[in-house]
Amino acid sequence: MPDIALRGLSSAVHEALKEAAERNHRSLNGEILARLEASLQPSTVDVEGLLARIHARQERLGSLHLGDEELRALKGKGRA
Repeated sequence: MPDIALRGLSSAVHEALKEAAERNHRSLNGEILARLEASLQPSTVDVEGLLARIHARQERLGSLHLGDEELRALKGKGRA
């Protein structure tokens, strides 16, 4: 199996990879390999399933109707 060296990795990316590896109970090398392998796999989207999940979430949350006043208040919130 060929080995490669990874150069130029920022400390922020290195730290994020280490944290992800810990969350996923992998070594740092294992996390990098898993991510590389996943990125090279063809991905298909189950459109019908995705739409079903979206509709189910909308039903649980209900619809949200905002009038002009509410929208202006929300847009202006946090602006000085």
